[in-house]
Amino acid sequence: MFARLYNLGSPSKQIWDEIYFPVFARSYLNDTPFFDLHPPLGKFIIAAGIALFGDSPVGWRSMPALFGCAMIPLAAVLGWYYFRSRVEALLLATFMACETMLIVYSRTGLMDGILVFFMLASFLAALRVERGEQVLWPMALLGLTIAVKWAAFPLAIPIGYVLWRRGFLKPFLFTLWVPAVVYLVVVLVGQVANPTGAGRFFNDNNVFTNVFRWHRQALVNVSRAVPNDQASPWWAWPLMTRPILLYFQAYGAGKVATVLAVGNPLVWWSGTCAVVAGLFELWRRFVTGRPILDHPLMTIVLGFVCLMLPWLPSTRIPYIYNYLPIYPFAILALVYWLGRLWRYRPWGAWVVVAFAACAVATVLYFLPVTTAQEMSHESLRQHIWLESWDRIQFH
Repeated sequence: MFARLYNLGSPSKQIWDEIYFPVFARSYLNDTPFFDLHPPLGKFIIAAGIALFGDSPVGWRSMPALFGCAMIPLAAVLGWYYFRSRVEALLLATFMACETMLIVYSRTGLMDGILVFFMLASFLAALRVERGEQVLWPMALLGLTIAVKWAAFPLAIPIGYVLWRRGFLKPFLFTLWVPAVVYLVVVLVGQVANPTGAGRFFNDNNVFTNVFRWHRQALVNVSRAVPNDQASPWWAWPLMTRPILLYFQAYGAGKVATVLAVGNPLVWWSGTCAVVAGLFELWRRFVTGRPILDHPLMTIVLGFVCLMLPWLPSTRIPYIYNYLPIYPFAILALVYWLGRLWRYRPWGAWVVVAFAACAVATVLYFLPVTTAQEMSHESLRQHIWLESWDRIQFH
């Protein structure tokens, strides 16, 4: 949590997409018309931080930081209810805390960390359902998640799968209207608060017409390809070949400061390997006639694949941050395999502890380049592990 909160106002100016979302959030507070292709909930939350702490970097970033901190205990509870093991719960919380990409998006006025929090909360709520009427909770949270970004929509599939295997398929099917209503209410509130669009096209219509027209225009905009040298295709996300440089500042005497949205390489690449191993394990069990429907890896792999699939045919130029809603399932897969390794005696537990310690050491190593700490140019170069991570500013 310290890494998410320390010197939150640095950099002291807008970086990367902070030129959009804090500005949009401010527009809600100032009743200034604007257009954004994302639903309004994430901007409402950022606006709350601005209202509480002022229109400053701390104000823009306070709510993402709060959600980023809350994500850690949330992950611990999720790990317990999914694996029913204190070891796995602690590992999941540790890896979520040590993921530098999540730290970066907890320290910027952007919506992706907020989105991950709502996704984890929705998934946890599904795991906690014990009676049919309780299905309303994960469905309502799913609606709020989609009201942050549409990319979370496929989360309905692993949630539905969990509820099906727990015997709540009918309540799930009968409450599919709940996330739709919750989502539409949030969008409607956004249009009531401030018609989302400049000019008479939006502002001279009733709120329901504006909701329809906003969806139509947003669907057009979301499919537009806008080239950028920091973009990366979907298949490169699990390999982390193209992190995003959110901020760069050169000082005298060879000193620099950066906010490089790079993941914790040990956790990131191990999570990718864990998903691949999970696919092979499920296939092996299937071909040998062993049950897979209730295997812990089934929901994990299903969530990873379903959230990744919509990006395969997409014409929109994607960035590695689009992987963040998918990434928790890779971490869950990693925790599953480490949990199995923990039970190998006598050396398994020592290997898991050593892996977790290395993950902590790795985040400490990468913190300077992800949190805008002043460092030497030589030190920056040491953190550029792959050629594809390099930028012209670094030379």
